[in-house]
Amino acid sequence: MIHQLSEELINKIAAGEVIERPSSVVKELVENALDAKATQITIDVENAGQDLIKISDNGMGMTEVDARKAILRHTTSKLHTADDLFSISTLGFRGEALASIAAVSQLRIVTKQKDVVEGFSLLVEGGRVTDSGVTATNSGTMIEVKNLFFNTPARKKFLKTNQVELRHIINVVTHYALINPHVSIKLVHNNNTLINSPSVTDLRDNIASLYGVEMAKDMLKIDFQNEFFRITGYVCKPYQVRNDKTQQAVFVNKRWVRNEDVMRGVYDAYHSLLFVNKHPVVVLHITTDPTMIDVNVHPNKLEIKFEQKEMVRKAVFEAVRQAFEENHLIPEVDVEFQQTVIAPVEKKEKKPIQESKYVFEPAAQMVFEKPQIPLADVKEKSEEKSSPVTHQKPVQVDATDKFPAMKLLGQVHKTFFIAETEGGAYFIDQHAVHERVLYEQFMEQMNSQVEVQHLLQGELLEFTLQEVSLIMEYSELIEQFGFTLESFGDNSFIIKTVPTLFGRLQPKELIYEVLSHLEKGRKTTDDIQETIITRMACRAAVMAGDTLTVNEMENYLSELSQRNLPYTCPHGRPTMFKVSVDELEKKFRRKGLRPE
Repeated sequence: MIHQLSEELINKIAAGEVIERPSSVVKELVENALDAKATQITIDVENAGQDLIKISDNGMGMTEVDARKAILRHTTSKLHTADDLFSISTLGFRGEALASIAAVSQLRIVTKQKDVVEGFSLLVEGGRVTDSGVTATNSGTMIEVKNLFFNTPARKKFLKTNQVELRHIINVVTHYALINPHVSIKLVHNNNTLINSPSVTDLRDNIASLYGVEMAKDMLKIDFQNEFFRITGYVCKPYQVRNDKTQQAVFVNKRWVRNEDVMRGVYDAYHSLLFVNKHPVVVLHITTDPTMIDVNVHPNKLEIKFEQKEMVRKAVFEAVRQAFEENHLIPEVDVEFQQTVIAPVEKKEKKPIQESKYVFEPAAQMVFEKPQIPLADVKEKSEEKSSPVTHQKPVQVDATDKFPAMKLLGQVHKTFFIAETEGGAYFIDQHAVHERVLYEQFMEQMNSQVEVQHLLQGELLEFTLQEVSLIMEYSELIEQFGFTLESFGDNSFIIKTVPTLFGRLQPKELIYEVLSHLEKGRKTTDDIQETIITRMACRAAVMAGDTLTVNEMENYLSELSQRNLPYTCPHGRPTMFKVSVDELEKKFRRKGLRPE
């Protein structure tokens, strides 16, 4: 038999959609405080929010009439007509938050407007008003939530540990503190201050107080605008990435949101700059016409939809790439200082390379040939002694808009270049350099016409049935890569042309490399193309152990300086890093020494 649900049960069901956990309460109440133009917000929490959530602000406050209405379902001051729902400019609008919180807790509201003498207090338990009256209080609003889910034990049972619930609360407060630098926001848990974000004028200062000074000082500023979007904020350099996505904050019209289209634009911009399974630190604020987005997707208001998904993805991509292209992304490392131990050399233990640190072994282990010895003799001596350094005559590499001027000194371990520059030295990975050059050159050719090399004598190749099927399916893409295959009956083909850039590889090796990646499959043709080009560039680039002439090293650096993003290989490894003279002096304990 069908019957109408009671108002009490309806309120509890509605509360379950809006209030999932203590952090949901914090989010709704902080958003209300910000909508009320508060410049100071304090969040007091006990027992990870299960016992107490108290939020005080110095905002506009409410009248008695408005305070009584605020705890009723579907009451709001932010919407008046149906049209308003499609141009929302406030954080709250559904008129459900306070009613939902009141339905599953013991709620107290104390509020006062600035131009009145007395404030008003309202006590609500399980959705029912139990007490009310005038009270003395400061301007603004204080909302106290006790014993959350006391009357919905099933909901309370599914809460996680205090540590987990507290992390969710910290996450909410951190995000709204980030996007509101002019608002002082404090989070206190069990009388311990966890977040104290003061009012500042600059977003970078706010990032420093929440994410740390070291991260904030090196982040790249975003300031982009087109016809539809204004995008501001900061992103980290490719070598500052993290193992997870916890330091990614996206805001649309000052609302903290999660949106796949925006993040796809971010990751597309970092493409070929990120190391495997690493994630960038991002604080982005997108300002757009409210009519272009739909925020009424889910009661928690975290999910939004853009009217033009591809348009916002492209705008975010351009904004982040613009920041990369306008800044030098060469990492400058701090040399870890190790205490010198006075002991025989043979008893010294080598210290392992540690994560994010570069530990240099004593200079006595490196054998430098004298400059006056002919290069051929140097090479011979180097091979005889297994020397890690091949001396080269210094060559000056001119400054460009990508790199400062540097003096190329030589090759180390047949793997790295060393170059002197103003204020320090560069250590350069020859494989990463050549790989980035080949990758970008081939990507440019793919957008126009791939240069091909005609083989004097075509090579006959035999394929499996699966490989023949792939050749048939992706024939246009294979030809676009610069390969011409002519059928020679059954499962045999003659390869006539190969891409010129990858001429270092054997034709047979190249085509099988392409087919192996086609067989693995990707979501889109672009993904397949990207994977194959990255792999071919890696295979065709000079390797560790290849001896290079001065001219070859100079040419690679010159080519690298002309690339759009020359600071990492396509897999995200750095092409070079800088060690400053200051750091070298620390390592050799020259800093602070008094002249004798």
